[in-house]
Amino acid sequence: MTLVEDRDLCEILRQLEGVKGMVDYLEKCDQDYMDNMAITDMYSGIKMTYRELWNDVNLFASGLQSLGLKKGEFVALYSENNGRWCVMDLAIMKCGAIDVLRGANAPVVELDYILNHSDAVGAIIQDEQTFGKLKEVLKKYKLKFVALMFGKEKADLSDFEIPVYSYEEILEIGKKNEFQYVDMNVEEPCTMIYTSGTTGEPKGVLLTHKNFLWQLPGVHCGFMGKSTDNTIQLLPIWHSYERIGQYYYLTRGSHLHFTTVSAFKKDILRYKIDTMMSVPRIWEAFRLGIYQKLKQSSPIMYYIFDAAVKNSITYKIHKMYAERRLTNKQTSYKRLSRLYHALARSFRKPIHALCMRTIYKSLKQKIGLNMRTSISGGGAISMKDELFYDAIGFNLRIGYGLTETAPVLTLRSSKDPNFLGSAGTPIFGTEIKIVDVETKEELPPFTKGLVMARGPQVMNGYYKNPEATKAVLSEDGWFNTGDLGWLTGNNNLVLVGRAKETIVLSSGENVEPIPIEEAILGSPYIDQIVLVGQDKSSIGALVVPSQKALEKCGVLAKELKSGKNLEIKNPALHELIKKEISSYIKNKRGLKPFEKVKQFEVLSDSFSVDNGMMAQSLKIKRNNVFEKYKDVISKMFDKEKVGK
Repeated sequence: MTLVEDRDLCEILRQLEGVKGMVDYLEKCDQDYMDNMAITDMYSGIKMTYRELWNDVNLFASGLQSLGLKKGEFVALYSENNGRWCVMDLAIMKCGAIDVLRGANAPVVELDYILNHSDAVGAIIQDEQTFGKLKEVLKKYKLKFVALMFGKEKADLSDFEIPVYSYEEILEIGKKNEFQYVDMNVEEPCTMIYTSGTTGEPKGVLLTHKNFLWQLPGVHCGFMGKSTDNTIQLLPIWHSYERIGQYYYLTRGSHLHFTTVSAFKKDILRYKIDTMMSVPRIWEAFRLGIYQKLKQSSPIMYYIFDAAVKNSITYKIHKMYAERRLTNKQTSYKRLSRLYHALARSFRKPIHALCMRTIYKSLKQKIGLNMRTSISGGGAISMKDELFYDAIGFNLRIGYGLTETAPVLTLRSSKDPNFLGSAGTPIFGTEIKIVDVETKEELPPFTKGLVMARGPQVMNGYYKNPEATKAVLSEDGWFNTGDLGWLTGNNNLVLVGRAKETIVLSSGENVEPIPIEEAILGSPYIDQIVLVGQDKSSIGALVVPSQKALEKCGVLAKELKSGKNLEIKNPALHELIKKEISSYIKNKRGLKPFEKVKQFEVLSDSFSVDNGMMAQSLKIKRNNVFEKYKDVISKMFDKEKVGK
């Protein structure tokens, strides 16, 4: 069955007809769910039905309008994810204004930059603590108002002339003033999300109502949400992936449960979650946690479980090859190969089937993974994690997109086979093509090149930055994702790295660092790694070891704080990391000789947001790393020249 034959999809498309904006559409969808629970956030003391949610949205919009907020104006919205966030977001949209998003925990200098660059006329911030750290920054701007989502009583308002309101005060203002209808159309902007700024200053991605609205029929094939669903919200709200998920679940009448990082595993059991959005780090943490607990509680069960998973993975691989379609052009060798895989599959199937009914079923019930489905996005998930979850029968679907595309471009449909290793097929209304990096000529399937995308979810451009817009967006609407990949015969997108991250060796060979880094990060002794080697004869690496590795090598706490390179003082640690890199690279198939890591240095400081080596989205700022450690990198390759 194709997407357009899906009855739910057809209904979504019908509802989109004549819609003028996100609030218009969401309010229309929610008429059937007004008595359903919409939001539970026990950490903020919030419980709302859909009726209560829309009551607060309408009152808050009226309050903001009374404070002077007009159509087309920008409002800074600095908050972490919580049950009150969507009230702010929808109220700003209802006024025809544009919210400008960032997390409350972002560096002050970044929040200051965004406030200035966006020309914001007001600011809504999370709480008194956030207000305290931004107070001096806010004073610099002629804002109409500042609003606090939570609290106000303890906020220091001395020497602060801008009017400050609590959430409750704005609702009261809204009750005393009638909202004046604002005429809108879907082509107008509704939000601005700043990119992480891994290279240079953050750019303001201006997204329209249409960009988000046309995601809703597209992501439906993966989420398949229902009004009876419990879902959990964890990701940063300034992440467009989390945002489209919240919009989608609200249109389906689902119950959104808000959680925290520390309470997440407990809450997916508490709320009996049916479906959720996630990022690769969640799945890696789950897998490692399972193995760690088994190893600590029962080494025998650890080895039994590990053997069972390996058997299931092998079974799935043989099953895939055994079920490949054969044509008259297939050689006898390939026919024999298919027969071999069919026999191997039959041999491993009974054990896999037994484990599915016993070990895996019990495990998923205990840790909350007996949900219907989950969508992972926001970054590349490792094949090790994909194989593990596929082996135990957990329905994990992968999507791909960018902030500039609001964000989803491709998604593995829940109705189709789970094509491991791919990012799925283009969602409804979306086109993907692969072009040559240099010539921009379109390439045939199975040929690696630059991923280009076109569709109604693609942004109109970066705010006040026509040069950057022109660099990524063609006149006929094709967006340059900056990612490298290829398309299969059935239009599944397989990603292989970033064009900007490609390392070009002095020999002219191109190396994609991310797949190699992901393979090495399979080592429990390596926490972070960045490959280097631009214009060098070979590949090197900067390695941040795990605490376990440091403890094994007897590194003292004072050495960790020294800021000096640990490799010089700890030959045992150096030898351990060398063996780990060699071992995990050896396990990566298809690696060419020039892609192997020939030298490395071990760093004492991890890459983090605080030290400027990572963006708020937790992506490593490679250029910053290269600049900070340029001397270390230089010495690394000097050693190579003299044969170490």
